[in-house]
Amino acid sequence: MGLLDHPGVLAVDSMGLIEETGRAVAMFDAAIERARAVEIPFPAEAVRSVAICGMGGSAIAGDLIVGAFWERLRRPVQVVRDYYLPGWVGEDTLVIGSSFSGTTEETLTCMMDAIDRTCPAVGISTGGRFADYYAPRGVPLVQVPPAPMPRAALVQMLAATLVVLERFEVVPPLESELVEARETLATAVRSYGPDAPEDVNPAKQVAAMLNERVPLVWGAEITAPIAYRWKCQLNENAKVPAYCARLPEHNHNEIVGIEGIGAAGARTRVIMLQDPRNHRQVGRRFGITEDLVDPFVEGVTRIEAEGQGALARMLDLVMLGDYASLYLACLREVDPGPITMIDRLKERLATTPYGRTADPDAQG
Repeated sequence: MGLLDHPGVLAVDSMGLIEETGRAVAMFDAAIERARAVEIPFPAEAVRSVAICGMGGSAIAGDLIVGAFWERLRRPVQVVRDYYLPGWVGEDTLVIGSSFSGTTEETLTCMMDAIDRTCPAVGISTGGRFADYYAPRGVPLVQVPPAPMPRAALVQMLAATLVVLERFEVVPPLESELVEARETLATAVRSYGPDAPEDVNPAKQVAAMLNERVPLVWGAEITAPIAYRWKCQLNENAKVPAYCARLPEHNHNEIVGIEGIGAAGARTRVIMLQDPRNHRQVGRRFGITEDLVDPFVEGVTRIEAEGQGALARMLDLVMLGDYASLYLACLREVDPGPITMIDRLKERLATTPYGRTADPDAQG
């Protein structure tokens, strides 16, 4: 029996994030139902581009969708992590405000900008300002099911965003892919969840491998945003430094820096997230890169996505990383829930409120 098979080890998870991850299928179903039920008055043919506005765990859904549907997007889609919309956003741009809490100041500011530019806009949130300020001003709101923290709500945020994009014909019809994605989530909960013993549980094994190590997570094409999700989950859940990069760009700069890693390399572990449908030259790059960097780090582990459709393969790796980050927190005996540094930062920012989001009604 592995250490992570003892229930007492997991008791450090005060917010129940591990249990919440196990509710993925129910959250997926609920978000799809709610996104399909919301009345959206804007015609699909009026939309020529899309801006998905969000931060942190509320923005990653957009990155993952762009990665999974890159070759099948019918309109340009950009994720915006900022206070203002780019200059090209106009009346024919669908602006999706993705804020789990409904209080993210950067996203709220972008939504005010969208209203000023008379863009068709949709909110995806549990409520907050989207419910009490933007919805009464004509912004349809997909109110997703709650979760203990935004990063634990990825499944519902992603499903809701996907359905909205499908309704605007930005992505192709999704019915068969959503069915497979749902099956993938159910399989992941069985395979990676706490009831699966460590000797057959890849997520527990990854956590054990990364314990007391600095993870470097590398992806390419569909797995590049997944590598970023792994990095963020390791940062927030396990409270460890973690870094990510995407190939082939990594091969044009970061690979050189590995030579200077020195003694720290003995505590550094590389995780390569691969997709069976990566461009063949990308597949060659993974292999050559592993050979070149292996002497400078403790080791390199390759993990390949499983599934037929891109959405299913993406969710397989996302769920593996989410569970692994939570188990790593438990091994380190740290509570994965609280994000003290972010809370402190927000407290400091709150001492000087940002006018456009502090009191929108005062703006006229």
